Amino acid sequence: MFTIHPATRSLFSLTRLSLLTALLAALTFSPHASAQPTGPQPWWPVQPRALPFLHPLFTSDMVMQRDLAAPIWGWAKPGDKITVQVDGKAAAEAVAGADGRWAAKVGPFAAGGPHTVVVEGGGRKESLTNVLFGDVWLCTGQSNMNWPVRLSQNAEEEVKAATNANIRSFTVNFYSSFAPEQLPPAARWEPCTPEFAKNFTAVGYFFAREIQAKVGVPIGLIHSSAGATAAEAWVSAEALRRDMPYDFRERLDELDKTNAFFGANFEFFRAVEQWTAKVDPPSAAKEYASDPNLDTSDWLDIAVPKPWEETGIAELKDFDGMVWFRHTVDIPATWSGKDLLLVLSVVHDADVVWFNGTVLGSKGTPGLRNYLVDASLVKPGKNLLAAAIVNAKGPGGFCSHASNITLRPAVNPGTNQVRIAGTWKAKRGPAFADLPAPFPIPRVGHYKTIASLYNGMIAPLVPYGIKGALWYQGEANGPFWLQYRRLLPTLIADWRQRFAVGDFPFLIVSLANLNAEQTKPIEPGWAEIRESQWRTARTVPNTGLAMTIDIGNPKDIHPRNKQEVGRRLSLVARKLVYGETNLVHSGPEFTEMQVELPKGDKVRLYFKNVGSGLMIRPGDKKLTGFVCAGFDRNWAWADAVIEGNTVVISSPEVPEPKYVRYGWAWNPIVNLYNKEGLPAITFRTDE
Repeated sequence: MFTIHPATRSLFSLTRLSLLTALLAALTFSPHASAQPTGPQPWWPVQPRALPFLHPLFTSDMVMQRDLAAPIWGWAKPGDKITVQVDGKAAAEAVAGADGRWAAKVGPFAAGGPHTVVVEGGGRKESLTNVLFGDVWLCTGQSNMNWPVRLSQNAEEEVKAATNANIRSFTVNFYSSFAPEQLPPAARWEPCTPEFAKNFTAVGYFFAREIQAKVGVPIGLIHSSAGATAAEAWVSAEALRRDMPYDFRERLDELDKTNAFFGANFEFFRAVEQWTAKVDPPSAAKEYASDPNLDTSDWLDIAVPKPWEETGIAELKDFDGMVWFRHTVDIPATWSGKDLLLVLSVVHDADVVWFNGTVLGSKGTPGLRNYLVDASLVKPGKNLLAAAIVNAKGPGGFCSHASNITLRPAVNPGTNQVRIAGTWKAKRGPAFADLPAPFPIPRVGHYKTIASLYNGMIAPLVPYGIKGALWYQGEANGPFWLQYRRLLPTLIADWRQRFAVGDFPFLIVSLANLNAEQTKPIEPGWAEIRESQWRTARTVPNTGLAMTIDIGNPKDIHPRNKQEVGRRLSLVARKLVYGETNLVHSGPEFTEMQVELPKGDKVRLYFKNVGSGLMIRPGDKKLTGFVCAGFDRNWAWADAVIEGNTVVISSPEVPEPKYVRYGWAWNPIVNLYNKEGLPAITFRTDE
């Protein structure tokens, strides 16, 4: 995390290698493996996070799963007794274990609300208001699931109309971790209003809108997706080892090496403090960061904020390295026990900051610094603020205007703030070239690191009560479609085991059309990955498929018509989950073929989900998208006609057709629908 931006020199002082290069060399990573990102990344931790009394999923405005005993959990002192009440009535009790974690289950409750949930124990009390019980859907995958409402078709009108008190969303920010996390990146439940809904997952929101209108229950969306990510990043390492031991052996071994390098008990911010003590031993011996009575008579008086090279202090002129800062802050008695926001504005290059001897945070690149001071650290009167700043080149230290350096209440600050600019104490530490060790890096990975997104973005959500999952992913696994046949079922089984609500519904979006329109009978690409998705929906119980082969944008991997994607997913859910048994939820789906005898020059194809009947897309004159081949597998375009609920195909180039494919291309020229307006699922008979 403390690696200096590539534009500056690295923090490896003796070898002059970058921290990343040294780490990779030490672990002998291969280029495609569980590697660290190249330099500090936006998702790297900035502040330590204490395990909270309530897991962040449990807040006001949340949606909890109806009709089941819904889990609720958090952390307290071992042995603390925790009670949960719903609308003033006892709902559950729990006792914190040796690790501090407590867990209870409330309900089952019927759909509805709003309710008030009160959690109390160990001297803590949290009151959660405007809580609904309804159906919670986990929305996940890659960028097409991540695509927001504000960038979708008719965005302005959709955002203006996005007001529904019975829809809420919890969006998990990106976090890639080498090991399972207990907390997701900071997030909150947000109501469906234009202010918030504009950033909801568009597919999830349009799905929720349809379901809420048709079924009439509150809908909660837990959105956890990330662009360009492969499915193996979303599966736990344990599941991959168990179910696919030979597919990812090398990458799993490298993940193990990485975790061994860090150690089981690695904590980044503890390592940060240990590093400062190692590279500057006097700072530890004399407790620069924590001793309020430290004799600083030999420290420098320095103007803050101002780059230290510009303060007129001779020993800091042209200095690159570590400088320590200390400042005493007077805090009003009315702030005691309140969370505060420390604004240090712009720091160059990297920093570690302490408040009353407790590390607040650290950031490894030049830029803004805003740190939350936990209420437990705040006391009236004198409070000690300390910082160690490392600069590699150019201006060092606090580089902003005095008005930008303040301390204020984190909630409802108004004009109530303490300006902390002025004369601080400073002490020069080791020069950059003399730093004997690299700064620690957090245990975080690249977005392609195997199991990393499960660890950082799914594991922290387990075992929240959910109704089911929506999955829009596959683009990143396109070349590995055969592996995907086993990988996607592995992911589904893994998540079903983790969430422990049975074989919950898992609804898959089949990839949309992309690239130039098909010109050859067979154009492999996404046809195979679509087939793997269809195969999963056919073979894994309680799964469904929404076909989008006709609503893509050939020039854009992110088609804007997310409304129709959400609607088609909702049809699948209404049939599979909500009991509308007579609903036509899918386009025609191939079931079997029959060679027409005695000549054998035609093939008849049978379908299910034909609804009111098969049809050609309105405006088209003939059926397209079908190709056939004999035993020689020389594919040719086929003539196709609808006969009742079947399709009969033939080709003058194939006297005795044995195999048929439909829509076998990135962007196939397909137009078979049922009369309910849903496109046929692409398929082949020559498996």
